[in-house]
Amino acid sequence: MMLPQNEARFKFCPLLVGPDGKMRFCQGSQCMMWRYRLTDKKGDEDAGYCGMAGKPAGAM
Repeated sequence: MMLPQNEARFKFCPLLVGPDGKMRFCQGSQCMMWRYRLTDKKGDEDAGYCGMAGKPAGAM
């Protein structure tokens, strides 16, 4: 799913689980798996996706 980074921060990440067992929110560009749709645009409003699931159809 292609989202701006500022919207992705309100989605839960299945890999970030706290010691209490609760899922944490997406970290956006602070995560190693975050990918931007366009490599030259890397702002909060620019579209990106989580690289864990591979490229979405809109990223090509």
